Amino acid sequence: MKIRLIGKRNNLGIGIHFTGFADTIKRMPGISELVEEIDFENADQIRQASLSSCPDDINISFVAGNIQDVFRGHVVQWVVFESSKIPSKVFGNLLLADSIWVPSNWGRQILMAHNIDLEKISVVPEGVNTGLYHPYARVKSDRPFRFLFVGKYEERKSCQETISAFAQSFGNSPDVELVIKTHYMKKGLTDVEQQITKLNLNNVGAIIGAVDNLQYIYNQCDILVAPTKGEAWGLPIIEAAASGLPIITTYYSGHTEYLQHITNSVVPVDYQLFPIDCEIYKECYPETDNNWGQWAVPDIDNLAEAMMLSKTHKDYLAENAFKNSKIIRTRFSWQNSVDIAIQTLKEQGLL
Repeated sequence: MKIRLIGKRNNLGIGIHFTGFADTIKRMPGISELVEEIDFENADQIRQASLSSCPDDINISFVAGNIQDVFRGHVVQWVVFESSKIPSKVFGNLLLADSIWVPSNWGRQILMAHNIDLEKISVVPEGVNTGLYHPYARVKSDRPFRFLFVGKYEERKSCQETISAFAQSFGNSPDVELVIKTHYMKKGLTDVEQQITKLNLNNVGAIIGAVDNLQYIYNQCDILVAPTKGEAWGLPIIEAAASGLPIITTYYSGHTEYLQHITNSVVPVDYQLFPIDCEIYKECYPETDNNWGQWAVPDIDNLAEAMMLSKTHKDYLAENAFKNSKIIRTRFSWQNSVDIAIQTLKEQGLL
């Protein structure tokens, strides 16, 4: 038999998920020899694996694609989504899967609301690279207090709201800074620079490009600002928490799975659930019923208050965040993710 992992290694969230899990399970004696990694964009590799697949194989898909018609064996769809509605093109493949894994109990509740068979659903959390993300290389200096935003430049991540709230809270105060680490999809660089210029902010800097070498950026900042509208898991959030940073965030969706364990270093932001009205999201998931579900829209005034509060209580939050990093690195390592996955397969009688 084979444990077949179908995904793609890259710097996107799902690529990091695939890489972290694959690298870890391949280091496990007694399991590693069963693992076969498949690049879902490599047609030749898929064809060869399809021909050699057997009925007792376990096929774990990280891309919510139609693999039940390609590989023989048990099909696991490890699905991620950010909305209260599962996109139609994903939902159809979930119905055909033998098992469905989601990284959070929030995701499980969304699946249940879609009337998916509860017995098919398991919560198998993602993880964080504990070798890269830890609090022991943090840089101490006399620099200003530094906020950090990390994420793709898209409406879901609330980059514009972050800049607006920072300006509202601090203006051009020399004792605070905001670092924007982002890469853009269809736009981004121009929008960020224009917003910074329009608000006349000299204490905001943008680092545009692929999301890599983040451990160095986390170590030089004081708090992560993540007023996200929806996350399947939220890799930058858990990476920052593992690095010992407090978190300002909307307490909704997938990242609550791990933040619930470290609430004394989390500053929540008020939000309201609104129907999704985002052109990029609609292009990615065209829906015939014009319904894309809901996500959490942050209150900018409350976000500004949260940023001021976090600076006022910076020592308290920093102390708790340092302690809490151990909780994150212990409970949510990639090894923990693999252990839960293997135990889930054993409980189903597949291993």
